[in-house]
Amino acid sequence: MMMFRPAIFAAAVALLSAAQPARAQTALTIAATGQTAVPPDEATATLTVQAQDASAATAQAAVNRAMTKALAEAGAVPGVQAATEGYNSYAVTPDNNVPRQFAAQQTLQLTIMAKDGVPPTAFANLLGTLQQQGLLLDALSADVSRPRQRQAQQAAIADALAQIQSQAAAIAASLHERAGVIKSLDVNAGSSPGPRPFMAMAISAAAPAPQSAPDDVQVTASVTAAITLEQAP
Repeated sequence: MMMFRPAIFAAAVALLSAAQPARAQTALTIAATGQTAVPPDEATATLTVQAQDASAATAQAAVNRAMTKALAEAGAVPGVQAATEGYNSYAVTPDNNVPRQFAAQQTLQLTIMAKDGVPPTAFANLLGTLQQQGLLLDALSADVSRPRQRQAQQAAIADALAQIQSQAAAIAASLHERAGVIKSLDVNAGSSPGPRPFMAMAISAAAPAPQSAPDDVQVTASVTAAITLEQAP
């Protein structure tokens, strides 16, 4: 009767195991979009200074004076950040025989920290004052400051990752496997949707202080993950 020594038997088993092809791993690619709602904490107003005259220099001078006064008014309100944008000067040619006019205009943007996006009374009163001085209130909007936006993006990424892990576990269980390691991860946090306009108004005779009631801002993040599935124990 032939006898196998233990060492020879172990070597034979190892050779047979090596000869068997390795089990191919199943690869999953799962994408998810996470989101979180945050209340805005900034209020932004966009106003326009404009003037028209038969002389281009006179129209431009009128805009410069009005803007200088508006900046002084804004600077007197604590917490207001003012920025001037988009200075334009152009000729206006009427359809009738009225002499050609020249127009000039410039945009003023005012921003202030505002709980839930609702501007403080001093800011609303400032807008009313500027309207009385002839500025046009083009838009009043609520936005999320950069620090709060970064925090919201992290929360949105965490939400997307939780969705991916849940989906991977469910798919693996249906295949009688288990979710393995994440091979790659692509994260696109994007940016906030931008200012949310909640009202816009032109100058009126009384120029009352504008009212506002902004909604929460939705911040999203898209995440794509490549995950391998492993044999369940």
